[in-house]
Amino acid sequence: MTDAERALLKNSIDQVVDLEFSDGNRLLAQILFVFDEGDTPDVFYLKVSPGPDGTFVPEGGSGYSVLLSDITSVHPRQS
Repeated sequence: MTDAERALLKNSIDQVVDLEFSDGNRLLAQILFVFDEGDTPDVFYLKVSPGPDGTFVPEGGSGYSVLLSDITSVHPRQS
């Protein structure tokens, strides 16, 4: 992840972004919190999918976290 992508992630609280991970997986995520300090900086998010009316719908009822080092790229997503 570039410095610009890291800044995008931090500025995307409550917004949806496209995350790509080091294992090649991608998903749409609504960013809840970015912790970019200490030994294990990470991000907390909800997995979302596009809804029929152009909004995003959460998948499941719980959130996820992933280490920032496991994210290879971040792209903005428009509803």
